[in-house]
Amino acid sequence: NTFVPSPEMTTSAAPRRLLVLGGNGYVGQNICDAAVASGKFVVQSLSRSGRPTNPNPNLKELAGVEWIKGDIFDEGCRNDVFKGVDSVVSTIGAFGSNEFMDRVCGDATIGAAESAASEGVSRFGFISSAQVGKFNPSPSFPMYGYFHGKLRAEDAIKKAFPDSHLILRPGFIYGPRMVGSHGPIPLQLAGALISFVGTQLGPLSSLLQTIPFVGTECSSMVPVGSVAKATVHGLMEERSGKILTADEIRSFS
Repeated sequence: NTFVPSPEMTTSAAPRRLLVLGGNGYVGQNICDAAVASGKFVVQSLSRSGRPTNPNPNLKELAGVEWIKGDIFDEGCRNDVFKGVDSVVSTIGAFGSNEFMDRVCGDATIGAAESAASEGVSRFGFISSAQVGKFNPSPSFPMYGYFHGKLRAEDAIKKAFPDSHLILRPGFIYGPRMVGSHGPIPLQLAGALISFVGTQLGPLSSLLQTIPFVGTECSSMVPVGSVAKATVHGLMEERSGKILTADEIRSFS
């Protein structure tokens, strides 16, 4: 999953500061690794626990990340950490009750976007969900708080960074993953198979895609390496507001 910058990106410009919120998580580690590998960023991660307990040994560039421990809900902490940062990417998300998911998947990133804008951050990236934009979720929808939080976060980011947001909308993200102290577990084997069924089997895939929720997830599954590469590539492009679909993310595979 090492990121290789395209020739037009290999300039002598000074590295930019990138702050990854939740950078010690599954997706966050991959983004941090790709950003360091690109040579274009000085990379920091902000999370409650700081350094990952069990980093993926396949991500060789994580040694180049500065791991910061802090509370994203603490405005003072945000303002301090965001000073001098060029780009922020939020990978924050969690599962639990609807109220809990709405707060973590929504309020955490909303507060971050507001603080980033006030501190002069130039670009804000966000790992959202393929479900966002497909419907207006009701409280009876599976994982309502998760998707409603992501939807609110997207709206806040587009408001705070109308011309410089980078929003990715993947479905289930698969790839090698640490599970506790075990791994990396090759979850990409199951993920790639389900993704193939959801996108490459003609009429069967089309039928599957008509099933609410399940169809969107199966047709929007993406490799974690593609999410990382798409994020880093998007941050290095000229400033513009952009939303990447699952198909666009997969193009970085």
